Amino acid sequence: MDFAADESYSEEQESFAREVRAWLNEKIPDDLERPRDPRKMSREQWEKRRELGRKLGEKGWLYPGVPLKYGGGGLDVVYSVVVHREMADRGLSLPLYYDIGPTLAVPAILACGTEEQKQRLLPRVYRGEVVTWQLFTEPEAGTDEANQQTNALRHRREGDHFVVNGSKIFVGGLYEPPDQFLLLTRCDLEAPRHENLAMFVTPADLPGVTIQALGLFPSGNFSQACGPASVTGPGDKYSVFFDDVRIHESCLIGGEGGGWRAANATLTAEHGDRGSSPGTAGGVVARDLLLDKLLDRCRNDARVAARLRANPELLDRLVTIYSRAEIQRLWSLRNAWLPRSGRRVPYAGPQLLLYSKILGNELLTDIADILGPYALTDDAEWSLDEGFFELGQRGGLCTAPAGTPEALKIVISRALAIGRPPAGSR
Repeated sequence: MDFAADESYSEEQESFAREVRAWLNEKIPDDLERPRDPRKMSREQWEKRRELGRKLGEKGWLYPGVPLKYGGGGLDVVYSVVVHREMADRGLSLPLYYDIGPTLAVPAILACGTEEQKQRLLPRVYRGEVVTWQLFTEPEAGTDEANQQTNALRHRREGDHFVVNGSKIFVGGLYEPPDQFLLLTRCDLEAPRHENLAMFVTPADLPGVTIQALGLFPSGNFSQACGPASVTGPGDKYSVFFDDVRIHESCLIGGEGGGWRAANATLTAEHGDRGSSPGTAGGVVARDLLLDKLLDRCRNDARVAARLRANPELLDRLVTIYSRAEIQRLWSLRNAWLPRSGRRVPYAGPQLLLYSKILGNELLTDIADILGPYALTDDAEWSLDEGFFELGQRGGLCTAPAGTPEALKIVISRALAIGRPPAGSR
């Protein structure tokens, strides 16, 4: 399998690449902007990306490795790599915008949905027709996702509809409203814990839904900030309130009481173990752009070079940064290879995710000390590389999404069979 981002195409790839280039040159708008920070992407520019995503979806190239029956391109890894590279050459990534549908909603639908639900829901996700938000976190249910207080209770059902009341917090991204929610609720006040939950994939524009911006979180996590897809980070977070919202029973995934199984399918993928999702095997492992730009600054910025010459300890720290970033890259290569190899290593995804969170936090001080105070601003006049380093600083502070470091350690210990088994397991 070819993981390199800079190797030349094979003959068969080059033939396909000519077709991809011609199509992209025609379809990508000339005025499509490429900001690094999603907060700096206007609604107009976001809509342009949505439209381009829909066109890619129609072609099968928004998720080229996903099977045709689910709405993808059905391409093997050789040709999928071409689509990803050609997009990268134009400063774009797949996907083009924040959407948890393919990564988090799809695993729940595949694990617990009916065949009718798979045929109805998956093509809309993979063709870019819908943007999905994950609605799990509540004021009383963060790491402890089983402690849901938002209710979709039997005694409040109205015919073939559930009546939902409650709230979610720290959810979503640019821009509201999304098209649909992946919504975890409580469905029974008497049933035992883990057997009292229900999962829905539901339209987001139902009467009684209120979305309120929080403006609290950074634009994305450290991995998102370092990669070429930083603009696909959430950019913002919201609270969502449900007041007597009627949700049709056809939106229920896994049946009443089956919400914990569906949630576990999502959480397994969110923690980095995505081998069971279609189209995840293979592709290009992106370079660490933050590291590339840091090294370039150290070589070519006279002020930074002078700081390194005057303080050899900073040079040692730069070497450490490079070494630790290389560990992260190698683990990314391993995790990209695993699904195609037919092997599954349950701890591998959480291990990489935990390492990235710890790495981002520890590098904040080192990068600021090496580059100086200019690394801490996104001011257009004074910032370095369009505020890229400031974006990395914010991303390094954002350790909660996809599991806190403490939660990931528990996941890893269970995968290694050295921790306490999860409640309800047999």
